[in-house]
Amino acid sequence: MNSWQSGFGSVLAVITLLAAPLPAAPAQERTPRTGGVPLTVKQTRHCSAFAPADWAFTTNPQGSTAEALSADRTMYAGWGVVAINRAQQPFYGDLYGDPEASIRFLTNQLLALQMGDASGLRYTGAPEPFLGYFALRRFESARHAGFVFYRIYPGPNPASYVESVYFAIAAKAQWKTKIRTAAGVVVSIRCVTQLVSTGSGSARPKPNPGSSPRAGCGAGGDLRGYQKELGTQYAYSRSTGQNFLLDPSTDWNENGPQGPGYYRRVGTDYEKLELGRSDDC
Repeated sequence: MNSWQSGFGSVLAVITLLAAPLPAAPAQERTPRTGGVPLTVKQTRHCSAFAPADWAFTTNPQGSTAEALSADRTMYAGWGVVAINRAQQPFYGDLYGDPEASIRFLTNQLLALQMGDASGLRYTGAPEPFLGYFALRRFESARHAGFVFYRIYPGPNPASYVESVYFAIAAKAQWKTKIRTAAGVVVSIRCVTQLVSTGSGSARPKPNPGSSPRAGCGAGGDLRGYQKELGTQYAYSRSTGQNFLLDPSTDWNENGPQGPGYYRRVGTDYEKLELGRSDDC
């Protein structure tokens, strides 16, 4: 190859390089992922929760139970507190058994009455610590799966106790997505109620151990924000106050236009969401 051919080859290489399109910016920098489940406040006299707009939310008059059910009845989130007198088990069944038997009974009741599934549950693992305060147990039935987390408090005598139990249940079809929504709803339930002991000893009203004010403001903080065990994250819009339930594994933008975070679309622009819920202090 002579010098002319060598020089022409070098020029051609430069022209080819200059003509090549520039690398595109990472997709999430130009168009950040948006998603999450928009939540609304569900309110009764004694209880409240964050849930999708089409979910039903009901409580009993005492505020000792709160239940949220999706419109298609494939997702359930609920909480209840009950005083158990073990002496009543021979007459009224396993609701008044030890905590494992009592919670199994309650869960089977919910599956049958709320989800139409009378197949019965089986626990899929031993109790595990949750948030340094609760015990969490996972279960499944023929058509559903979910978890309960609960706290057991001593009663007025050795034959009694109080259980405060949270339930999240979802149909096995699209279970991963559905259970995350149910989990996000259940950890948002807040009730203020009075629990009256019916066992021996004092029968004066006692504050419900499972109740607390809205999450934040120095109370209820264990059940807000990011839940690594459940794979959920709350975030909200500073401009509107709208809350969202997000999946950190798919909705997080590491290279968003305003830095790492979650985003919602506003017209042709994007708003970075604030972590936590709008009612956090």
